Amino acid sequence: MKTKTVYVCTECGYQSPKWIGKCTLCGAWNTMEEETVYDTKSPGKVMRSLFLLKSIIRSEKIDIVHAHGRIPAFLCGILNHFMRFTFVTTAHWVFKTGHGLKYISDWGEKVVAVSEDIKTYLMDNYHINPTDIFVTINGIDTDKFSPEADTSQIISEFDLKQDSTKIVYISRMDEDRALVAFHLVEIAPKLLEKRPDLEIVIVGGGNVFDKLKEKADAANQAAHKNYITLTGGRSDIYKFANLGDIFVGVSRSALEAMACAKPVIVAGNEGYIGIFDEDKLAVGIDTNFCCRGLEQSAPELLLRDLCVLLDNPKEENQRLGNYGRELIKKDYSVRRMADDAVKMYCAAVDPKRFDAVISGYYGFENSGDEALLYAMIQNLREICPHIRLCVLSKSPKKTAEEYGVYSINRYGIHKLRKTIRSSKLLISGGGSLLQDVTSSKSLWYYLTVMKTAKQLGVKVMVYANGIGPINRQKNRESARNILSQVDFITLREENSLEELRKLGISLDNVLVTADPALTIVPSPAEKAKELIQSCGGGADMPYLGISVRSWKNCRPDFALQVAEALDSICMQHGMQPLFLPLKFPEDIQFSKLVAAKMETPGLILTKRCTAEEIVSVVGACRIMLAMRLHSLIYAATVDVPTVGIAYDPKVSGFMKYLGMDYFVPAETLTNQELEQTIRNVIQNERAIREHLEKNMDVLKKKAKENAQIAFRLMQEED
Repeated sequence: MKTKTVYVCTECGYQSPKWIGKCTLCGAWNTMEEETVYDTKSPGKVMRSLFLLKSIIRSEKIDIVHAHGRIPAFLCGILNHFMRFTFVTTAHWVFKTGHGLKYISDWGEKVVAVSEDIKTYLMDNYHINPTDIFVTINGIDTDKFSPEADTSQIISEFDLKQDSTKIVYISRMDEDRALVAFHLVEIAPKLLEKRPDLEIVIVGGGNVFDKLKEKADAANQAAHKNYITLTGGRSDIYKFANLGDIFVGVSRSALEAMACAKPVIVAGNEGYIGIFDEDKLAVGIDTNFCCRGLEQSAPELLLRDLCVLLDNPKEENQRLGNYGRELIKKDYSVRRMADDAVKMYCAAVDPKRFDAVISGYYGFENSGDEALLYAMIQNLREICPHIRLCVLSKSPKKTAEEYGVYSINRYGIHKLRKTIRSSKLLISGGGSLLQDVTSSKSLWYYLTVMKTAKQLGVKVMVYANGIGPINRQKNRESARNILSQVDFITLREENSLEELRKLGISLDNVLVTADPALTIVPSPAEKAKELIQSCGGGADMPYLGISVRSWKNCRPDFALQVAEALDSICMQHGMQPLFLPLKFPEDIQFSKLVAAKMETPGLILTKRCTAEEIVSVVGACRIMLAMRLHSLIYAATVDVPTVGIAYDPKVSGFMKYLGMDYFVPAETLTNQELEQTIRNVIQNERAIREHLEKNMDVLKKKAKENAQIAFRLMQEED
């Protein structure tokens, strides 16, 4: 059987194929000892490891097993199928996924990812739910890696000059890690011309060390002086991190040099960031300072940035160094890294799999309800980024992919009960779920889901609902019985509060807040222009936004009456009709019907848009004619004056809640009444915009109260 030499940490047992000064796993220094072992990837050795691991977990009664590599995770995944332990992993790097390798990768119940791009890799390649991924950092010991670290011993050991200008590079000297070390040796002669007192110190050992040393020796010979020093593998890395005037490196080494208050050029095999400063922080965080996916490292880039740092005034390089150290102390401490791991462990062992299950009208291609869901999720994640949510949906796969949540079929009774039982809170909302105007079936569905949760001992919150109308006596009795049991009710307007009073519900745990969709942040204005242009619109045309729907109680010529009123307004004020369907395909069909009856050419946005995109398009309109409630809400969010067509009390109720009476009843609508109401809005356009702008901050704050109440309920002990 094939053998190989490895280096094993005497503290934790971590194995490395090469000698390293500091154990990658436990962080201990000078603990790596050479051993000869059998090839651990051979099938026989893997099976022996499997049985040994099983024995250890069972005999030691281990509760959590944390795997740090593909093969260990593969073995833990096998054991986890029939042993009772919590299984978690860490993703340090990207693995190859071809030739079936993807399918032997098991990431456990929760994953710690060392950067945002690793998180994205896990989501894209393994479809891991983002709420199961905890992004952490490379924690740095700022007491050891410090400007106070003593470098006198290594200056003496390598016969370096005390007052020379020093550039330090630290990395493993392996083929997939040492590219920038070769670049540094390549440009060394030009740097020496610029700074004759220059000394370059390259720290690390690996499979290309000898090749690099040949090139360094040649450069030294050509210069007739030993200004490039290769140290090989070292255990006292903290001293070298504090040695130089300038540091070049990537990933953890770069962070350690920042902790020593050194100006740093972040460069590696994966890409090039350059001189690290405030403007490079975002890209550094995104790639965990590994530069993945960025501009490729090149000798000329390195030479350019090194010359900048060599020419900088001393004060500027000190500023760069001080910024780096403060950043490490604030955001890259060992304590924070430990806290991230603890959060992951706590989430993994929590007997409640979900913090909340969300019930509502989701997965039906209704823009308003999807916007509600989006806003609810965003508001909850603002409070707790790792909140574990499951959404009941007609299209669970699509819902899961679109919102980064778990999702199950809203009609699967057995799974629904099991999911609710494993959650801390059932959220019923938002929208007009509790009414029987549409049908009694939907009302009974939502009441039954809430009743099931209470029977299972799970808290229930009615979240920013519009209540009623509930007309049938039997429905009113059922609603009264079940709503009296829920833990908290928030409402989106005052009319719903009055409906609860009529039902005889105690108002002790009831609060009028606002619709979550009010918190949606619109896409940039450029996106709105792009969407309008995609359906034939011009860049500078004033638009009359229109969101209409068919309704059973309207007069037969309803579409004609709307079309005639719009024609008159558009012709007189030079506006172009822009139809914004919110439910597919019904609203598209009705929009086409109205547009066909108009003389003014109209546009219809048939593309399915995100909530942010729709809000941005509404924001590009001068006036909004809104029949769908959420088109009213979208308009209010971006301070667009609106006329409502009240087919349901929720429309008139919301308009009154905004402090505006610009609406007409759908059942009796005439072109004259609608036209006059739109004219009134146009005449008062400026005052309406100012009114909306003044009141919207208060309403958005109220809208976010819903999430705060929900989170408080999740935290409360039974």
